[in-house]
Amino acid sequence: MGFASSHAYVSKRKIDALMGIGDPNNLAAINEEEQNDSCASISDEELDNFNSDNEEQKAPVDPNNPIKKPGRRRKTGKEGEEHKKHKREIDTNVVGLNFSVLKDKTAVATGDPVFCAECKAMLNAHSKLTKNEAGKQIWNCEFCLNANEVQMEEEELPKEDQLMYVLEPAPKVKNDKNEDITVMFCIDTSGSMCHSQTVAGKFATKYGKNKEMESLKKLGYGSQYTSGEIAGMCYISRMQCVLTVIENQLRQLAIGAPKRKVGIVTFNNEVTLIGDGRSAPKTYAGDRLNDYEGLLKASQEDAATHMTKSVEDTEVDLVKRLEHIQESGMTALGPGLTVALGAAIKGTPGSKVIICTDGLANVGIGSLEHAKDKTAVKKTRDFYTQIGALAKSKGVSISVVSIVASDCRLEMLSPLAGLTGGDIVKVDPLDLGTDFANILAENVVASNVELRVNLHKTFTFRNEDSSLISKNGSVLVKPIGNAIDGQEVSAEYRLKPEDELVKLADIDFATAVSYTHLTLPTIYSV
Repeated sequence: MGFASSHAYVSKRKIDALMGIGDPNNLAAINEEEQNDSCASISDEELDNFNSDNEEQKAPVDPNNPIKKPGRRRKTGKEGEEHKKHKREIDTNVVGLNFSVLKDKTAVATGDPVFCAECKAMLNAHSKLTKNEAGKQIWNCEFCLNANEVQMEEEELPKEDQLMYVLEPAPKVKNDKNEDITVMFCIDTSGSMCHSQTVAGKFATKYGKNKEMESLKKLGYGSQYTSGEIAGMCYISRMQCVLTVIENQLRQLAIGAPKRKVGIVTFNNEVTLIGDGRSAPKTYAGDRLNDYEGLLKASQEDAATHMTKSVEDTEVDLVKRLEHIQESGMTALGPGLTVALGAAIKGTPGSKVIICTDGLANVGIGSLEHAKDKTAVKKTRDFYTQIGALAKSKGVSISVVSIVASDCRLEMLSPLAGLTGGDIVKVDPLDLGTDFANILAENVVASNVELRVNLHKTFTFRNEDSSLISKNGSVLVKPIGNAIDGQEVSAEYRLKPEDELVKLADIDFATAVSYTHLTLPTIYSV
């Protein structure tokens, strides 16, 4: 369990007023000044412009007024009457944390962490111990001011601002290089993936070639164009783009992360576990697509035989499997995701599932096609939340790559990425390579992450989910799931009303992160 302490910003004039130094009547005036300083004026029209749709927001911006767009006539109410002015608050009181620190070497504490009985803040290097009349050690919590009776030996007292406490053994790992991490590509092979777009010049790909057209070319008809084709242009389908990009990523993984296991799952009317390409594909169809528990169990069992080799040994086999993939049928996204996750959780924490789809899930569990009334929508969202929660508990991140101009109802899939630290992106098929590379480059540094922030009781969080806040607004506990290297989280806070304030000598806040480390043989709370 680590502890980071830092001072929140409050002006010296306000602290003096709070502590009774100088004229106490200055406090109201100071508050009014600070409120005015922290607000920006905006008119009705400017507010409308600021909240306009995305297409409008792409218009050129007037450099003299970045909120108001040029060329728009100023609206008024009644003749000659200007619209009302609004104020929007600008808050600079923010506490932030970059999860890259979880990779850093930090001093390991002796003994067990000691928590405040009231607010659960941790005794830290800035805490002060006193003795009462009975000779008992007392720690007056610097956050909630609760008096805690403690028993601490000198060598157990925290000496550093940041510490780690070993809580329990972590699951065994074979090495410290994440060689058992699994990457599962979950590919939509439904009929809509044959949708094509024109591209200038030539697009070199071996996927999706029309065999009849190839035969005609061999007979000397290679210069002919099918109906709708244009000289100097070529047609490239969504499926061709996806398969070409995945082949490139397989090559990159074989070079940069050769010991990782990489597998493929495809889905249309049925789900196919290709796995690492070394065994005959396993197919799941019919009523099995409506059985979540059955699919999950079966895919985990099948992964034992279909996900045995690392990508340095399976790259060639996987590429050969890609060459036989064809588009047809509907979109069993939910069952496909379940099978891919079942295979991924057989790897170590830090594994990934990357879904690439262009259509609405309409077969089996998680179908979105008929999720229109509140009950159906909730049932479907609960399914994807359940999948996300399972992935989070196993340290697997799920990312969804959706094709532009397609209806996938990404808002229903958001729990997958939100709970697991994955991404949801909507891209042009020709830009898939960049997005796949970015997702694969994201490294999970910890799983089962929970962030806890303790503010001094004088402060309260703002703009946060009320269910995550306790102790009269001064404690925030936020589940993160998987923490990605470089990922940042932040929270805004403000002073409470004056009648709740206390005299202050110093103002601290603490952040604590409990998590499962991926490469060290321990579980830490930082």
